[in-house]
Amino acid sequence: MNESKILFNEKCSVCNFEIKHYKKRSDLNFVNCSEMGDKYLKKLHVRFENGTEISGVDAFVYVWERTKGYAWIAKIIKLPVIYTLSKIGYAVVAFILFYKYKLLSK
Repeated sequence: MNESKILFNEKCSVCNFEIKHYKKRSDLNFVNCSEMGDKYLKKLHVRFENGTEISGVDAFVYVWERTKGYAWIAKIIKLPVIYTLSKIGYAVVAFILFYKYKLLSK
C-alpha cells in the first residue's frame, strides 16, 4: 500500500477544522506540518513514499478522491475550466490564510 502523508497546518484554525472532518471520513495519514517551514504552511501538501509531492488543489483532489462522500467534488474540480479557476481561488485563499497565520503567530 502506498503510504502517503497529507501535510497540513494544525495551528491554522480553518485548516484544522477542515482536516478534522476529513479524518473522520477517511483512513488517510494526516500529519501536522506547522513546524516544518513556510513551504508547508502555505498550502496543503501530499508527500508520497518515493519523495514526490503534490500541493494545493491537486492535494485536495487527492484527499477528496479518498474521503467518503467527496469523490464527486474531485470529479467536478478536475474539469478543465473549473480546475483552473480553483487553482486561482485556492492561491488567493491560501495567501490570505498564510499571512493571517504569520501575523497572529508573532
